[in-house]
Amino acid sequence: MGFIHICLLNGSQMLLVLIHCNCGYLRLVDTVMKEFGLDPAKVVVTMKYVLNSDMPLITIKSNNNVLSYMVLEDVNRDPAKYSIHIEVIITDSEKQPIAVSVDD
Repeated sequence: MGFIHICLLNGSQMLLVLIHCNCGYLRLVDTVMKEFGLDPAKVVVTMKYVLNSDMPLITIKSNNNVLSYMVLEDVNRDPAKYSIHIEVIITDSEKQPIAVSVDD
């Protein structure tokens, strides 16, 4: 494993990005923020993918989750098969986050 292509989906936006196999959770979040032009001071992202249509979406929330996803992508080699669905939540320091976009 050197680099892996992954497909990112945010609503109707789709991007194909190249990620290093040593990518961790924070770097993946940073990549998502940069690729979609999101401001980390104003939004939070949640990343999920479908492993099997009979199962609920799997959430990526740690380095171990990223590693599991990367191994799956490396074995499969089809970036669109396990696309990462991005949920963007607007944050406000005085209020609770408000969901603005969900792609299941």
